[in-house]
Amino acid sequence: MTSRFLTGLLASMLLLCSGCKETDTASGGTTGVALYAFDSTTSKVFVWKDLNTLYDSATAPAPDFQLSSTLFGKVTDLAWGGLCFDGQRGTLYLVSETGTIVRVKNIRSQSGTVPNAEVVSFALSSTGRLTNGKFGQVSLDAATDTLYITENGDSNTQIWVVASASSHAQDASIALQALQMSGDSGGYGVAAAAGVVYAFMEDGGTVGIDALTGPRLRKGTTSAFDPTQVILGSTTALGIYGSLALDTGHGYLFVARHNTDAASTEAPIQGFRTGQFGLSFDQAPALTLGSATGQADLRVLSHPGTKDWLLGLRGQGATGFGTIYLWKSPLAGTAAKEITVSPAGSEIKGVAVDGNAS
Repeated sequence: MTSRFLTGLLASMLLLCSGCKETDTASGGTTGVALYAFDSTTSKVFVWKDLNTLYDSATAPAPDFQLSSTLFGKVTDLAWGGLCFDGQRGTLYLVSETGTIVRVKNIRSQSGTVPNAEVVSFALSSTGRLTNGKFGQVSLDAATDTLYITENGDSNTQIWVVASASSHAQDASIALQALQMSGDSGGYGVAAAAGVVYAFMEDGGTVGIDALTGPRLRKGTTSAFDPTQVILGSTTALGIYGSLALDTGHGYLFVARHNTDAASTEAPIQGFRTGQFGLSFDQAPALTLGSATGQADLRVLSHPGTKDWLLGLRGQGATGFGTIYLWKSPLAGTAAKEITVSPAGSEIKGVAVDGNAS
């Protein structure tokens, strides 16, 4: 093989790769990030193609696209945090409070009415549900194609584990595979990546020789939580609802607290290094973020995984608002920019971020 041929081959490979989409393993930066939000008022998915443009605009621009489908009407009662993104497969998931799931394939190429062939709806089985259970935050582990969905009932909590999430057919019924810890309740938050699952519980049984109680974070796998991998105690500043967002690029787990309902004046977001799990139970967060009054009713968090953005949503009771909080480079302690979604009257209870949008 001649040197001239090798040089040409290398040049061709470099040219080919220059047009490739950035993979989700590339860490950091704020470019190439798109935002998806579901508006319960219109049953549409709003898309902003460039989060930097949205952030830098003096007046929030209207969405670049408003996606519609007849199946979106099945999730008008979207769960709090009921939107998540599969960056590897370019797929968006929407989950309702009642357990209906809508999956949208090839979401990056959609611009209006989504073709029927690209949208599927299926549901979590009615067998095994909790008394008066409501579904909450959803997270997708792209590495294992597994969906995790919180369900919180009258007295306990479970997380539904949906394997092979990208493969379920129209109208499929998903049998319960539960991830839970006996005695836990108030499970509103979940985040997962690379086979590891993090969960927020508002209360549960005592932990450790000091019999610690109250809100706790757990770490585990698809099959079980590790009883030693718990963060719990008075120094954690954990509170109510506890929506989660996982920064896989830097190894941080962000936790939201609803200050209004928690009657708290603490910062509304705590950030724990994922390496803090297993060191001791009662640990202070590695960092805090946000304004105690500016985001007093913070209800949902979302993170693109390897890009430097953090997003939040307001909520009170069953009511969502058309407000999105944007933190650019959150580990630097930046203040939030508050965006009021256009059109007016939008109700946003779920957002998802595509870190591979460019």
